[in-house]
Parts: sequence; structure tokens; C-alpha cells
Amino acid sequence: MRENQRGPYSRIRWFCNDGTVQPPVAYACRDHGGGRQHAEYSPARQRLANLGWYVGTIFAAMDFDELFDAAARQQRLRQLPLERYLVDIDDGWVLHRANAYRGRLQIEDEEKTGRRLLTQLLADTDWALDNFLLVREAAATIPHGDDNDLARKVRRKAIQLAELEPAADRWRAEIHASPSQATSGKLRRWAERQRRDDVKTMALELATDLDTLYGPSGRKSRIETVLQRLGRSPGGDVFSALVREALGKPPTERVHRLCSAMARARSDTFATLPPATRLSLLDALRELDSEVQLAYVDARKSTTPTRSDLLALADSILDCGYASGFLSAGERASASGLPGYAPGPRLTLDEYRDRVARLKRVPGWAIGTVRHTFAEALIRYTALDHRAARFSDDLLRGSPLWVLGDVLRSLSRDLDRLSGSVVEINGEAVGAAVALNPGIARGTLRIFETIEELEGTMLSRGDIAVIPETIAELSPVAGILTLGEGNALSHVQLLARNFGIPNVAIDFDVVKTLEPLAGERVMLVVSSEGDVLLQRDDGQSAAKDAPAMHSITVPVPQLNRTRLLTLDQIGRQLSGKVVGPKAANLGELNRLFPGRVAPAIAVPFGVYAAHLEAAGLSQRIAGAFAGRKRGSLSEEDFNAELAHVRRAIESLTLSEDVADRLRQLQAEQFGEPGTYGVFVRSDTNVEDLPQFTGAGLNETLPNIVDPEAQLRAVPRVWSSVLSPRALAWRSSVLSNPERIYASVLLMKSVPATKSGVLVTTNLYDRSRRGLTTSAAWGVGGAVAGEAAETLAITRASIDVISEAKSPYQRRISPTGGVDLVPAPAGRVLTDDEVEQLRALAVEVNNKYEPVLDDNGTERPWDIEFGFVDGELTLFQIRPLVERGSGSADALLKSLRPDAAEPVPGDMPVAFDEPPGT
Repeated sequence: MRENQRGPYSRIRWFCNDGTVQPPVAYACRDHGGGRQHAEYSPARQRLANLGWYVGTIFAAMDFDELFDAAARQQRLRQLPLERYLVDIDDGWVLHRANAYRGRLQIEDEEKTGRRLLTQLLADTDWALDNFLLVREAAATIPHGDDNDLARKVRRKAIQLAELEPAADRWRAEIHASPSQATSGKLRRWAERQRRDDVKTMALELATDLDTLYGPSGRKSRIETVLQRLGRSPGGDVFSALVREALGKPPTERVHRLCSAMARARSDTFATLPPATRLSLLDALRELDSEVQLAYVDARKSTTPTRSDLLALADSILDCGYASGFLSAGERASASGLPGYAPGPRLTLDEYRDRVARLKRVPGWAIGTVRHTFAEALIRYTALDHRAARFSDDLLRGSPLWVLGDVLRSLSRDLDRLSGSVVEINGEAVGAAVALNPGIARGTLRIFETIEELEGTMLSRGDIAVIPETIAELSPVAGILTLGEGNALSHVQLLARNFGIPNVAIDFDVVKTLEPLAGERVMLVVSSEGDVLLQRDDGQSAAKDAPAMHSITVPVPQLNRTRLLTLDQIGRQLSGKVVGPKAANLGELNRLFPGRVAPAIAVPFGVYAAHLEAAGLSQRIAGAFAGRKRGSLSEEDFNAELAHVRRAIESLTLSEDVADRLRQLQAEQFGEPGTYGVFVRSDTNVEDLPQFTGAGLNETLPNIVDPEAQLRAVPRVWSSVLSPRALAWRSSVLSNPERIYASVLLMKSVPATKSGVLVTTNLYDRSRRGLTTSAAWGVGGAVAGEAAETLAITRASIDVISEAKSPYQRRISPTGGVDLVPAPAGRVLTDDEVEQLRALAVEVNNKYEPVLDDNGTERPWDIEFGFVDGELTLFQIRPLVERGSGSADALLKSLRPDAAEPVPGDMPVAFDEPPGT
């Protein structure tokens, strides 16, 4: 399409109101009720659309039902900004040559139809407010008679110029990071020295746009135009008056007043306006985004801000982030400061640290909002064109949240200096790097911009991986840097804690700092106090690496015990001997919390061993491991042999006596066959050991309803304990990996409306006693690494670490398996449900004997739970295993001996002095 003169179109036609299509002759629709003339989509474009990519959109050919398909989560609507982005940065993209295709569209028809579509979209007040970022981007994308989004045009033309001439990347960087009118003069001088006419022409066009965008007269004219479009509606009049008043103030005060007015426009004004005027308000907000950024640049040049100034500025930018749709009202409130806090002459270091820690979460929240809003479109368009992965970055850099990143750098450096902290990546102090897990890593830095790129790559233990988000499965790696906060209680994160793998949450700006190190060997050190150091590995600190995890020899279970067991027959004394710890702990939960645990049946290790022995597979497993150990079997041959064994295990059929006994127990425990589903969960003898947890390594088959499929699922789950990923994670800790045995837990499906994980400690602030919980809508989302709601719960407060922003949730299907249905963003747990979790933590600590770590410290409990219409159900409990902090603390101290000693948290900090004072 890009190289075709007609692009994604085939021919020009008249599309008449009576449904007929006429040739492109004058007055062709006169006798057919009128109509519109535009291009017809080509067969190639239709085939692409059938696969889910709608490119070359002609709005005059679109009706509202196509734009707003509620059943498909409005995927068509969510794709439009991605399509526009690629068109903007790639000289038309699929329209590269078709832009000159005369008659392909009539701009009057496009704008008329676009305004009608947007007005209808904005008529649903509740939906529009719940999807504010989407409606703002729709208004920026769909033509409706306002083509003044010049800031976006400038940023994207800068990207296009840099792709045309790599030396122009300096201008792209300047326009994205510190835009000003001065850039246009420098760019013109650079353009005059260029030999290529196409580069020179584009650079001069960009310079002219910069003059218009950043020149005082141009800025004032554009804003006044959009304010006039608001008309004389009461809400619009108030908003316009506030904006005009703000524009006359000095730069810093202008930022405060504009952001306040913009936040009020979303929270109060929008709902009072008629749909057409709402569209004008969205146009005004978009224009004011640029004015806020420019006012900040002016303020930065003219004043030296105090800590008070910077924190107040950050709060105003939170207002702007809310007005832009990147933050919810709850996030805005959570990040804005301590409850009841008011600026004064001084604050304590702990209060200062808390303020900055809250602000550091904001970039991750904003990324989460973009992903939730454009999830399907980002996946589809990035698969089609890798440059679409930069769409999220483009949105955030074009918003006032860019200012917050700049403010955070100043505040973070100041806080690090005061508290003796180090947050440094590639020699630069950074403000948006949050330590999630301590540890030391040395390896090759590998950066993955998309989940698809990550999932299509084989990682090794020698990799330090930059991943776009927390995922359900990850091969063993040396270190992890996650774009956005990530889910701290997912199975992958729990494995990282178990192995002492350092994990850091970063934002887009940090990725750019890391890019020069991609493919190089680096060292990552994350301390227990939140210090982060990533630098080239010079090999000089090898002796200070974290000590290797002690090799574990797992005892052989009691394989002569083959009787199937129900929960009332299982206790912790059977763990690792007859059944795995999942079943043992669940039996204990059932005893201590009767009525809160769904019925379940355990298939012991002995059943697994007997079936493999009868099929000759035990000998093959032992032979494969022995051959690899002796060196007579290469790694490739070893993996191939185990793959054959896995397939053989999966194809096993349960013996008649085991199958009959299982059917009998299921009827007794669960009910009539076919009337219920079961989760079939692996449960091995090499997980949840005192030194190691195997959370999420093996397969769980969800909600199997068919009785015969339930029987077939047992061998399939058996086979998963020999999967490459499970073996890779375990190989570093087991001295006898051939002695892996699987039991299986069949648990009656619970149609949880919400599910999650509770840890009985405050993982985000160990100085304050509390709990940490991650919860998502539906079943299993939090442990699978979805963007769940994460809360730090103390006796006096509930601190929102992140809101749930997974676009879909899993629901139990009556016919088997789980259905994916759209999930709302925002709060998951109610106040009552949080109180139930508080009470649960107290009960668990009272009823369970403490489990101590190697230092004699009591380990927190890791509890999986669900809510069915507000009623708490328990699925699993295990001690939380953590390691890696002591060695990291010592190494960081040796690498940065000049770092200041930590000071008491109650040390007063002068609030009205500049950072660095």
C-alpha cells in the first residue's frame, strides 16, 4: 500500500444515501437521496481489515456502530490514534503515495462526519468520563473542523526528520525534552547546511511550525480560538475566564492556575456541557497541554525553585495529568501527599521521602493507563510495524507529565543526597527508578520494547532484561527492569524475591539512558534501602557477588502411599512426603478456616511414580539426568529426550482403579459429574521449601467441566514439572533434579468476582508495619502478573501503590475454561473487603506457627484469596521466601564509599530552601 499510488484504495465512487454506489460523475447521487464521494477500499485493505487492521480510514464511510463496537471493547475506536501516529511519523505510512490520489476523500465530508461521530460518542457522560484518555485521543484523531494540534504535529515531524536524516536526531531530542522558540533558529541554520533537498525542506517546514507553536502571538491566537468555540455555556464561560486570567500570570503561577482549571474542567465542567461543547472543551484542553509545558520551560529559565516550589509544582502537574486522562481521581489523590499535609517551613526526611516515593509511582500509573486504553491496538499495530511501540512514549512526552519527570529528577537527587541514597544508571542520577527487589546481577543488558518481542526470545541466566511489563512467565534471568511499577506479588516477582534477583521499576526516560548499554555486560545492584546502581561491568567486583544459593537435596517422598486424599485427611505433616505443599497447606487452611476453602482432592506422589514406573519413564528421566551429568549427553540431546518424556507422560491414561476412585471422591466432594468445574494444579516435592518457592512454575488447568477431560488433565499436569522453564529455574538449587515428583490437586472451581494475593508485611515500606495486597477482577489475574490493584495497608491507612489496569478479566465459564471479558479500571477491593483481609492476617498470625528464615527472622505469609460477591475464599498459603539484600548492601557500600551515611527519618528538612541546600 505504501508504494501504491492509490495506497489502500481501489477507485473513486459516489456512495448514495439509498445504499447504492455510483460511478464518479457529476450529480451521480442526485436521484438517490444525495450522497458522498470518496475512495473505495481495495481488496488488499479489506483483507487486512478482516485480520483486524483498519488502515487508511475514511471517516465519511464510517457509521457510529462501526466506530463504537461495545462487544469488542471499542477496538476500532482504540486503533485510530495508533493509525494516525504511524501516518504522522512515516510520511503518510500506507498513504505515502496515496496522499496525492485526487478525490480519495473530501475534507468537508470528513469533518462533518467526524463531528457527528464525536458528538454521539461524547453524549454518554459516564462512559466518556470513565474513558477520558480515549475520548481525548479520539478528538485529537478524528477530523471535526479543528486541525490545530500543532504540538503533536511538531513532535512527530521531528521523528520523521530524524528517520530521514540520522544527524537530525539532536533536534528530535531537543524538541521532545526542552522545546522552545530558540530551537527554530538553530534548526534553520542547520537546514541551510544540508545537501539533500528533502532533508532541507522538511527541516525548514519544522522550523516554521516551531515558530508558530512557541511564538507568543501564535500561542495566544490558538488558545483564544478554542476558547471562543466553547460558546457562552455557563460552564464554558467559567473555564474560559479562568484560563484567560491564568495566561496573564508569571510562568510558575500560570502552570498552577492552568492545571487547576483543567482538572476542574474534567471533574466538574465536562458533565454540565452539551456533547458538541464537550468536544470544544477537549480541543481547549489539548491546546493548554502545550501552554503548560512552555510555561514550565519559561519558569525554569527565570527562577531557582525551593523544595516547596517543586513539590507544589508536582501537585499541579498531577492535576494536569488527571485532566489529560492519564491519572484517575484516586491516583491523583494518592500521589498528592500525606493525609492532612499542608506546606510549612519544615518537614521531616521521612515525610519528604514519602512525598517523592508517591510521585515516583505516577509515570508507571500513566503507562498503565495508556496500556489499558490502547491494549489491543498496541499489540496489533506493533506486530504490523515495530515503531508503534513508541506510541505510549509519544503520548506521555506530549503531555504535562513530561514536566513531572523533570521535577522528579531534581527532587530525587536532593533526597538521595540528604539520605545517603544512590539511584544511578549509566553514570546518571535518575528520578524514576523504584527498587522492587534487592540483589546483585551481572550480565548482558537486553532491552525489549514489546511483549511480543520478549515472548519470541530465549532468555538466559546471564541476561539482565528490560521488559515492557510484568508477565505471567519469564525464563530465569540475572536481573529485571520493568517499565512501570509491575505487579509486586505476581508469580514471576515472587520467584525473583526467592532467588535474590534484583528488580527495578523504571520509566521511558530511563530506557533511553539504558540504550547505549544494550548488548553490553553490566552490573545491577539493588539494596534493601532502595538504592539502585547500574553500570558497565568492569569485572573488578567479582568477589563481591551475592553468594550462590546453597544446593538443595530433596528427599524421596513416600512413594508407597497411593491413596487419594480429601482435604480433611491432609495436614502439614504430609507436605513433601505424600503430597505437595499446596495440598498440605490447603488442608491446614481448611482445618483452621472451615467454610472458607473450596473442597479439593489430592493425588499423591506415589500415583505419579507408579504410572511412570509402569511406562518405563522413570528410568528414562534418571538416564537423561545421569547422561548430562557424565557429559555423555549434550544439552541439546538432554532437552530433546525430556521433551519426548513429557509427551509420553501427557499421553498416559490413569489406571482403572485410580480413575474409579477419583470419580467416586469427586461425586462425594463436588457433586453430580458435569455440574461443576475443577482447577487441576501441580504440586511437587521441590516447591515451597524453606529455601525455595516454585510459585507458578508448573501448569494449572482452569475450570475443567467435562468428567473425562478432568481425568486426562492429571497426566498433562504431571508432564509440566519437566517443562524447560521449570527445570531452568530449579536447576540452580537442586542437587538431585531427577528426583522431582508430582502430586496433583483437584480443587472445585470458585467463581471469584475478584482474586488476589495478600502478604503479611509492608513490602513498600518495611519501616511501617502493615500488609501488601494485589487484587484483580475475575480469577487468577494478580498471580499471573496482570496490572492489578496493589495496596499497602497499615493500621491507619490504605496506600494505593497502583490501580487495576488490565483491560480484560478471566471469568469462570459454565461450559469449561475461562472467558476473557472487559475489565474496568480503577478500584477493585471495597473498604469492607480490605477489612476482611486485615482480619485474615491477624487470624493467620495467631493460628500458624511462625516459619523462620536462615537468620531466625519470622517470614511473612503469602496467601492467595478470592471474593465471591464480597465473601472471602482462601486458595493457598505459603511462607514468603526472600533473599539477596545483605550482599547487595555490602557491595553498594564498597562501590560508593563516599555516599553519605543515612540520617534519621525525623531529621528536619528546610522546606523553603532550594534542593541541594
